[in-house]
Amino acid sequence: MTINDSYLPDLSSIEYDPQHFRNIHETECGQAIWHFLLRPDNVLRMQTASYLDRVAVEPLEPGLLAAFGEEVKDDMIKRYIGHAVRQIMESAGYHLDKQNVRIPRGILFKTFSRYRSDAERAKLVISAQSIETD
Repeated sequence: MTINDSYLPDLSSIEYDPQHFRNIHETECGQAIWHFLLRPDNVLRMQTASYLDRVAVEPLEPGLLAAFGEEVKDDMIKRYIGHAVRQIMESAGYHLDKQNVRIPRGILFKTFSRYRSDAERAKLVISAQSIETD
């Protein structure tokens, strides 16, 4: 049986723009986090969380802690992760839906951004033409 993975975005050409996180991104840890976030299984986790109206990073917390330990608990590292996740999600066809969404059982993050796919966003747009009047 062949699995159709067309729902996974092609992020092979994504180039991260670190902006004010350059000092973190250029470290060994920063590069490892970036590659961790780009793994197809983690992109799928972020997409699934977004589909379920959850924050994108929520299902990544256990893996981040297991892979990076205490280092990932640093506030600047967590901000770097947020910045990187936003670029990944936007490259995958998602837009920022809401910031500072509380994560009830958050281990690393107490709040984070939630994303919505362009397809879901298009369904939510109501225009004058889509409303029939009597």
